[in-house]
Amino acid sequence: MRKGLRLALATATGAAVLAAGAAITTVTPAYAAAAVADIKIDTTVSFIPPTGSDSIPFVVKVNDPYVGSKAPDIKAEFWKEGEATTSAGHAASVTALSDLANTTPAPTPASSVDVKGSIPVSSSDKPTTATGKWTLKVTVDPEGSAGPVSRTETFEVKAATRVTGVNVDPDPVYLKSGKEVDVYAAFHLEKFGDEKITDVRLESKDSDDYYSLTTGLEADDSYHDSTSMDYSTSTGGWQLRISISRATKKYSFTKAFEVRKSGSSKAKSKITLYASPSKVKKGKATKLYGKVYRGSKAWSKKILKLYFKKKGTKKWKFVGYVGATSTGKYTKSVKPKYDGYWRTTAAATSLTYGSLSNIKFVDVK
Repeated sequence: MRKGLRLALATATGAAVLAAGAAITTVTPAYAAAAVADIKIDTTVSFIPPTGSDSIPFVVKVNDPYVGSKAPDIKAEFWKEGEATTSAGHAASVTALSDLANTTPAPTPASSVDVKGSIPVSSSDKPTTATGKWTLKVTVDPEGSAGPVSRTETFEVKAATRVTGVNVDPDPVYLKSGKEVDVYAAFHLEKFGDEKITDVRLESKDSDDYYSLTTGLEADDSYHDSTSMDYSTSTGGWQLRISISRATKKYSFTKAFEVRKSGSSKAKSKITLYASPSKVKKGKATKLYGKVYRGSKAWSKKILKLYFKKKGTKKWKFVGYVGATSTGKYTKSVKPKYDGYWRTTAAATSLTYGSLSNIKFVDVK
């Protein structure tokens, strides 16, 4: 082989070519073995949510993650309080690293990287004590390495914020012409962290009417305050709303009650109506369903009337009756022949005002 050809080969392959007759060696970059140097869990938010689901963030510092240009495989799993870490854990989310750019020469990998992740937590994850011990395990498996490396971290997960003994007195509130009525609110805040009450109010569900209360707790974390409602206060469904902050999280707890005017103890009613599907072929059925309310609660066993109005006409026609369940829900299957509008009505009684539902259009193809 000519000397010029040997030198060209050296440039293309990255090999160092010595003088004629000498050995040819290849220089390969050397990387240290990967190591999970540290796991930092955000313990300021490591608590159970009162409702729904949330997550607890963490950051993993990985030293020397790359062997070659391929990104390492990173996996995180966790065990809840009382679960054996010898069994399979629950999956935690972790951000995947990208491969190094495919360039020549390859860039020098960072000596360490921070990888973000999160641990899912749900209101059903109730610790048996005020604070439960959970375990997080992070495993890094670099490409072509001798094997994966892992690190575990035990951390505390605190109980959810709870509000108990919520009460509004009186309920219902009867407004009197020319007089003010005192309304009392009470509850107890069960604290498991740095919970703070940010707002307490009595608010109407049907209007913008509300009364602000104080936010201070008593020495035993109980709460008592009152306000006065006059005759101009909106009637109908109301609620006591308690707003609480805990670390970066915000929660609201509510308690429903009624406001009425004396001399007229009638409650308002409301009906919702839905159609599924809203487009049907002629001769096929669609389901009309919804719920009827008396005040803020279900109107149990109420008999409703169903009406239909053909598209292009002005007159509503009575179709039939439909009965609500004990929870106020109702459903009716119909086979419409024409495009048109549907609605349900609830007749008034001596204690409740009547109401009309919203209108639903069903398209018949």
